[in-house]
Amino acid sequence: MSTWYLGLSTSGHDPALALVDEDGRLAFAEATERFMQDKRAWGIAPDHVPHLAAALAQVGFDPAHDRLVVATSWTLTKAALPVTLSNALLPARDGLWMSGLQAAAQASAGASLLRLGLCERIPEVMRFDHHLCHAAMAVHQSPFEDATCVVMDGEGEAGALSVFDLRGRALARRWRSWGPGSLGAFYAFVTGACGFDWREGEEWKVMGLAAYGRVLPELVDTLAEMIVVDRGRLRLADDATVDRVRAAAARHSRSPADPIAQAADLAASGQAAYALLADRVLAACAEEAGAGAGGDLILAGGCALNSSYNGTIAGRLGFARVFVPSAPADDGNAVGAAILAWAKDRGTGAIPAGDGSPYLGSRVNPRAVEKAVRGAGPLAVSDVAGRSAEAVAERLRGGRILGVLRGQAEFGPRALGNRSILADPRPAEMKDRINSAVKGRESYRPFAPVVPEGRVGDWFADPQPSPYMSFTKRWHGAAAARVPAVVHADGTGRLQTVSPAGNAWLHDVVEHFGAATGVPVILNTSFNIMGKPIVHSCEDALAVLLTSGLDGVLIEDTLIEKAALPPWESPP
Repeated sequence: MSTWYLGLSTSGHDPALALVDEDGRLAFAEATERFMQDKRAWGIAPDHVPHLAAALAQVGFDPAHDRLVVATSWTLTKAALPVTLSNALLPARDGLWMSGLQAAAQASAGASLLRLGLCERIPEVMRFDHHLCHAAMAVHQSPFEDATCVVMDGEGEAGALSVFDLRGRALARRWRSWGPGSLGAFYAFVTGACGFDWREGEEWKVMGLAAYGRVLPELVDTLAEMIVVDRGRLRLADDATVDRVRAAAARHSRSPADPIAQAADLAASGQAAYALLADRVLAACAEEAGAGAGGDLILAGGCALNSSYNGTIAGRLGFARVFVPSAPADDGNAVGAAILAWAKDRGTGAIPAGDGSPYLGSRVNPRAVEKAVRGAGPLAVSDVAGRSAEAVAERLRGGRILGVLRGQAEFGPRALGNRSILADPRPAEMKDRINSAVKGRESYRPFAPVVPEGRVGDWFADPQPSPYMSFTKRWHGAAAARVPAVVHADGTGRLQTVSPAGNAWLHDVVEHFGAATGVPVILNTSFNIMGKPIVHSCEDALAVLLTSGLDGVLIEDTLIEKAALPPWESPP
């Protein structure tokens, strides 16, 4: 008999499940939105029955003999916490709605085991502190033995920020902030003022739009007054200040019907204000720890998705190295809960070290691929087994845009080569072509460059590893001119580094492309269309191919292309 640990993200939004085996190995992790194809999957159970059944089958769980321990990512329901809701940052009605969703997720955790016949009554459930789950997930994926771990979030069980000391891979909370001060809620407020919807995860749009606006110093200072940072701790400003900040933001805001450019200055200034506040937090954390120039930082929580800010941290504020996990937001807490359950069951305080791989999700169903090939009709089908990286690189060099569905899906919001759309970054028009004809999204939205880890310094200033697209860095000027489709308006790029150990296949694609073109850089974006999650199944991938400007799809070792394109053949 084996024991498995099922971690559930029970925030009511961004549900996910994770499975850890009895050796402390993370075997599976996936956000529910992928399986359901429902963006952010608000209110859906993280142990949704068909999703859980598929996950258990993939890891080889034996229902006749194996034991399953269930853990959640909150100790309490938010409704039971002494929190007074207000309209200061976000509408109080949204807070009430989210509180209800979280209560339902907490109450029903583990109930799916009844439907699967794995127990006779609702199982005992281990419940862990929300920010501790964030920290545990990040530490598990990080290479650090000792570090300062800062969780900057939208909310928590007492406040929206926690600081932990990591020593010998054991976590100890240093302190947490109390009350409603929240950098995550602050950024959501800016998102709403810019005419976007934070509930749809549109903070990305603010980060992208910021590059097109002016940073207005007076507006930055005013926005930053909304949150008071006291020795790193956060609190919301007094009512009069909050009202004044809201009025200042309103003068630069837009409604969803207004031109997007109308909010560019607010986006730029809001990003700068966020950076100013985050700097104050991290500087205080480093000073307390006496980190000095050699200190390491692990950054987790929803705010750790702000790659524009993340890329500025290393070498400043007392931290030499910075690590951000592949899933720092609430979906990643499923991993944290599972890891903490394993540690508690084993009586250890140390967080086990993973291999850092983000490729933890579902595999493609081979029968679905066979069915797709049989029903391809006018599509051209090529078997590229053993040469798929070369085939894709050659297609990209010819100007084609390809979707990729291979291996295990990435865990986290970024496509890292296994559920990606890839293209040639050299033509300047490639950015507009993908945004308009494939993704169906706003023209200002940027794409990520993929660069071999050993060559990052040739292309970017202040290079650092970025396997999960966690860091936006500044291009060298001459290098940027060679790959205009992945250079943002402010001269930066949200970098993905690849290595043979991290993703051998994607590394081979970049190397083949570089050997043929002299440019070892490719364009990467998530395999989805705007408003939908990243594709999950073979059917999802083919639907995007057939309803968009995508030229072809690689599904495992099968290359499926539109009939107007000849099947790929190796160049002589």
